Amino acid sequence: MQFGRDVFRFNSCLKEIKELSEKKYSEKPDLSFELSPDEKAELNRFVNREIEYRDLSMNVSLHVALQSVAGQHKNPFMYSQLSNLLELETWVPTEALQILAGIDPDAAILDWSYENFMGAEVKEPRIKHATCFSDKSDLYDYPVEDDFKYSSSELKGMIRKAREDGSTQSDIDELQRRLAEVELWANDETSQFKTKVLSLRATMLGILKRKWDSGDHDPSQRQSPVYFVRWAEKRGFEIEWVDWARKYQLLPEGESADTAPYFDADSEHYPELLHIAVTAWEHAKNTTGKTPKQRVISFLNERYPELTVASKDAIATVVNWNKSGGRPRTGG
Repeated sequence: MQFGRDVFRFNSCLKEIKELSEKKYSEKPDLSFELSPDEKAELNRFVNREIEYRDLSMNVSLHVALQSVAGQHKNPFMYSQLSNLLELETWVPTEALQILAGIDPDAAILDWSYENFMGAEVKEPRIKHATCFSDKSDLYDYPVEDDFKYSSSELKGMIRKAREDGSTQSDIDELQRRLAEVELWANDETSQFKTKVLSLRATMLGILKRKWDSGDHDPSQRQSPVYFVRWAEKRGFEIEWVDWARKYQLLPEGESADTAPYFDADSEHYPELLHIAVTAWEHAKNTTGKTPKQRVISFLNERYPELTVASKDAIATVVNWNKSGGRPRTGG
């Protein structure tokens, strides 16, 4: 099956992230050291939950911490919050899109849009800090150049202007100190790695959101994790953690993403008016006040103002289950 350019870009971003991660973590850290017989016995008591972590000796607590680091390096999904998220019955779309892009929504600082240098709104996500499910080390608080108020080029311009204006040497020294700090992190390999990965994740998230928004989805409607995964897979998006989740039976079989009333807007057989009619019927049967037909018309006017009056009347007539007319009954 042939997929579009956005799907190719999404999967290419994911491939680049994997390559960057393999390069950065190509050498496995040597985190082992020998424990004494007494310390081994203490470790066994901890494993058997006879003592708590806070009661461990320094060497044993360090050993446990290093083993956790080694475990995350080997199987990052297992050490992430992904399994907890998959156990939830439903996700809201904004969180689901982040999860599909490999981002923990509970540990992400992001903007869904931003202003460019000309003041225009760019409707693309920007991720400032985030924990990703495939992270092999915790870089959430690791500084990046964007954490600072001014960039290196802006600080260089401020230093130049300060000298031209005859500012005091102490003021110039302070600007130079800030410039050195910014350049330190701008040239730091781990900081560069984090910045690049978050930029790629933001691109992936933007592609998913644009695709999701192009369909007729209620932004507040919660759906199961399986629903969102199938929606993404049907469109060709590669979700990096799906195989792991299925291996550990964390992604059970569930509803399809394109069965009524959840029509597939990308299908050549997509019946748009039928989809709108079912959506309006769902709304009317779950609300009260006025007649069902009036609730449908009100919903269509608000949600689908571009529909013709004839189309709205036709939909309202078809989905109206109260054909008797007159005063509405309680609850109907």
